[in-house]
Amino acid sequence: MRFGRLVVSMGILAVIGAMMAAPAGARDGAGAMPAARTDVRIDVHGRGLSGTTSRYRSSLQAPRTSARPTTATAPSSTTAAPSPSAPVSLLAFAGIPDLGGFEPSDSTGALGATFFVTAVNTDYAVWHLDGTPALAPADLDTIETNTDGLGLFDPKIVYDPYNSTFVLAYLAQSDAPRASFIVLVAIPDATADQTSTWCPSVIPGDWITTDAAQWADYPALGFDGDRVAVSTNQFTFPSSHGSFSYAQLLSFPKSSLYDCSQTLTGTAFAGTKTQNQDGSRAFTIQPAQTVGAAATRQFMLSFEGPGRDSFLTVWRLAEAATGLKLKKGTVPTGRMKIAPPGTQGGGSETDPDTWWDTGDLRLINAFYDSDLNGLYAAHVVAKNLGPDAVTGGYLESVARWYEVLPASRLADSVLNRKGMVGQAETDAGWPVVATDDSGNLFVTYSRASEPLGEFISAWAAEIVPGSTAAVSTLLVPGVALHDSLNGLERWGDFNGINRDPADPSRIAMVNQIATAGSTGSEWQQTVNVVAHG
Repeated sequence: MRFGRLVVSMGILAVIGAMMAAPAGARDGAGAMPAARTDVRIDVHGRGLSGTTSRYRSSLQAPRTSARPTTATAPSSTTAAPSPSAPVSLLAFAGIPDLGGFEPSDSTGALGATFFVTAVNTDYAVWHLDGTPALAPADLDTIETNTDGLGLFDPKIVYDPYNSTFVLAYLAQSDAPRASFIVLVAIPDATADQTSTWCPSVIPGDWITTDAAQWADYPALGFDGDRVAVSTNQFTFPSSHGSFSYAQLLSFPKSSLYDCSQTLTGTAFAGTKTQNQDGSRAFTIQPAQTVGAAATRQFMLSFEGPGRDSFLTVWRLAEAATGLKLKKGTVPTGRMKIAPPGTQGGGSETDPDTWWDTGDLRLINAFYDSDLNGLYAAHVVAKNLGPDAVTGGYLESVARWYEVLPASRLADSVLNRKGMVGQAETDAGWPVVATDDSGNLFVTYSRASEPLGEFISAWAAEIVPGSTAAVSTLLVPGVALHDSLNGLERWGDFNGINRDPADPSRIAMVNQIATAGSTGSEWQQTVNVVAHG
């Protein structure tokens, strides 16, 4: 049998034993995974909360049912800001096609110095730098057989340029028996096409054992110079109608996460430790990908709204004399409204069955440029852009981005810039952000419009330093109405973005478009590399 690292707690040994009896999945001639490691040391901070309810939904995929069963200060400048510029696409190729029959696609991926690695909700793949396949798409369950029999979902991929390593995270969950695991896979860039060099770990999805059992949802990945952070939203069982309990944050030193011969060590924060400063429960804490000088502080952002008192929480995880410490500060954002569903070409402005999910108020990623001390994130909100040709007006879903300057005392952090990416009578969804080495901010997002006849397409926008004006470029157009579910069409739940480690003036973007397909409405992963126009 081929096993990755297996990290267990006493309460789940029976479930693990049942899963280990399953036969190992075949691998595409790439060799066996490293032997399982079964030891872990994770310090847990925080206590559980009870009696929780929430307005937030989970991100489990739905099978198709219709068409297819310091004190921060703003930087000063004596020169005028650069002129607005549209990003230019330098490379484009089709990534993983719609193979599994689930919504949404959960499209994710990153560019390393040697390969691209991408994933969707059921599959992963490795690509050469010219976009040709290095490892053909394969099921996630071929990576780690200890999760056989569980539902696998929500893959996320980031690239750590400090250690030339991809990190893939995905979740495994079951209601009967109740089980929740997080799978973390360290993938060396130089040998990403050889799965025998990958280092997988399976850890429990719930690290607070003093409250009701939780299952982990919607993982987020980030890193600084020496650690990797993983956050999840924790829900009570069963998944069909469980309630949101709290955010959970795990942090691992790279020395143990990337080396299967070592004991995996880490620190967990959850329950009361991940409350906002006002005592509310943070939802979707996004650890930042860090670029630039190798910072040893992990910054993170989360958002709370809607309403006039909406705010960002800035989080910082750093070593102290007594161990790893988590601190936070609040940054007001002004009034925010939840984005409406989007319309799409070939659909209807009045029939909800053709509307698509552009996202809620959760942040989709976070990105920290240590050279600028700039912390960036984005999500979607409602905004009436106008003027509208549509009778009665058109309320758009627009991407809202933020630039925060973290301070030594996080309460003194500054919201330096914020802006929108959108166009009248179009709807944007699932925006993710990154900067290049000149400080240009890039956003990739999905867009569609019934009034303009636009199918769900992949777009990129650029915001130059010192400006809030975004200029957009169509990356890959959608080609068909996406109508795979009865009711609101699932889309997202995220996209991928990172700075090219070999050329920091280039940004890699992983998105998706709507396609017709052979069996009905489908999606197609897209991969682009863009640069300042």
